[in-house]
Amino acid sequence: MKKYILPICAIIFMTGCSNRPQSATSKLTFGAVQSSVVKGANQTDITRSLGSPNIISKDKQGNETWTYDRISRENESKDMAGLGFGGLFGWMWGGTASKSSSSTSSKSLTVIITFDDNKDVLDFAYQSLKY
Repeated sequence: MKKYILPICAIIFMTGCSNRPQSATSKLTFGAVQSSVVKGANQTDITRSLGSPNIISKDKQGNETWTYDRISRENESKDMAGLGFGGLFGWMWGGTASKSSSSTSSKSLTVIITFDDNKDVLDFAYQSLKY
């Protein structure tokens, strides 16, 4: 029994530290849209590449239209610390200095795909914004 304790603990440790799987919403990127959305592609290919759409509707002609809309936000912060006055002995007199800065940017990606009666891509449009 004792010889099984180490392997069991190792397995528990490794599974506890593993990363969780990526969600389907992370599939929608500008590169994925450019490479997979082409006229003639079918709905199955689009779903495999981009995941499920946010909105499914029909246009005036009765064609099915899928809309993907994703917004993401990126935060970046930088911290810098160092010795201020006093050089090497600054720690004795509290002579340390620090700076920090942060920035936030947002990205938006909207994709509209229209399918014909055979469930193939008839037309598409996309827009990517960064602000």
